[in-house]
Amino acid sequence: MPATKFLKEQLEKSSAQDNQLAMKWPKIDWEVSEAVSKQLNEKISIYGSGGVFKAFETEFKTYHGAKSSYALLHNSGTNALHALFFAAGLMPGDEIIFPVYTFHATCSPSMHFGIKPVFCDATENGTISARAIENEITTRTKAVVVTHIWGTPCDMATIASVLKQRPHILLFEDCSHAHGAKINGQHVGTFGDGAAWSLQGQKIVTGGEGGITLTKHADFHYRQLIFGHYNKRCKLEIPTDHHLHHFALTGAGLKNRAHPLAIAIALSQLRQLPTFHAWKTRYANQMTVNLANIPFLDLPPLSDESGGGIQPAWYAYIMRFKAAKAPRGLTRERFVEELQAKGLMDVDIPRSTGLLHREPLYNRPQELLPWLYRRDFEIVNDDRFFAEAKAFYDEPVKLPVYATKEEQWATDRYVEVILDVASSWMED
Repeated sequence: MPATKFLKEQLEKSSAQDNQLAMKWPKIDWEVSEAVSKQLNEKISIYGSGGVFKAFETEFKTYHGAKSSYALLHNSGTNALHALFFAAGLMPGDEIIFPVYTFHATCSPSMHFGIKPVFCDATENGTISARAIENEITTRTKAVVVTHIWGTPCDMATIASVLKQRPHILLFEDCSHAHGAKINGQHVGTFGDGAAWSLQGQKIVTGGEGGITLTKHADFHYRQLIFGHYNKRCKLEIPTDHHLHHFALTGAGLKNRAHPLAIAIALSQLRQLPTFHAWKTRYANQMTVNLANIPFLDLPPLSDESGGGIQPAWYAYIMRFKAAKAPRGLTRERFVEELQAKGLMDVDIPRSTGLLHREPLYNRPQELLPWLYRRDFEIVNDDRFFAEAKAFYDEPVKLPVYATKEEQWATDRYVEVILDVASSWMED
């Protein structure tokens, strides 16, 4: 069955009898099905770095213009970050700077090293503030972790400038939302000492579950191997004269290997990423242009479709609902409910991505990890220190951004319904 016809049928199935529109991702087309079938007949477990693992890691580095870096697959984005933190040699008492507004997995693995999370406020687009980073640096700061939240690149030039005067502080990027994002032609994930991407179900490049890291440091790569890829791959890639080679058989006792079937799916997605990104950019711009006159919605800026400047990944399209400008009686929750009632089932208020200082794992870790944290451990746990992040958390309405030519009609439908609902309130 031709890919275009297959996709069209899948999209038609996504619209239920009540005209409900729910995004199907990933697109399980004939190429994905063929890739999985082929892998089933080759290997369903890979102990080293060959086959589909080698293909994905090599093509991932090439796509990011990082052929000399080290790529390593993992079984999740969370474990990819965990491996990076192990590679960094984090120790109890080290301070790690994180964005306060992010998904918890950006930070949660680091707590197993006994570190102190230091949270920073956001800028108006939800990404970590470079000024806040600079204000939080102390003599105990070991690393800074940034998240390109919702696919929007952080201000890496300013962040790099802050850290240039402090070369002992490591810089890590959480790119789990940001497959394909660029800043002036440079891919996110290539600005610091290491980066991690999720390959989980809803991500732009997905295998259902999985993760991958990039680093330019050989020792970071070897330590990641020891952390969760014991035996064959450690023996193959860690030099025999390296001190970690002695641990090759057992590693550190954990297993982070990805599943070949997941990576077969993800490889098919990776090869389509430039096309996905081009259509996502086009559809995001369409929404920004067509919804611009709704006074109570702040929209993302237009993105240069020629590929210059700031290029978000468009993992999601985030509108900020401005209650002070909304018609009387219209709340964010009511607005979302009405959009969903008209069939836009993926419109969402994203609550799982939130303000981390409020979570007990970070402000009361001694209850869960008493062998790592003293009873008197504390962090800044006050919304007043994170005013921009709180404002961003309180306002977003999240929309999907479609990724294929065949989904033009779906984007048109989103624009039509949003305009219809907004207009009905503005006319009252």
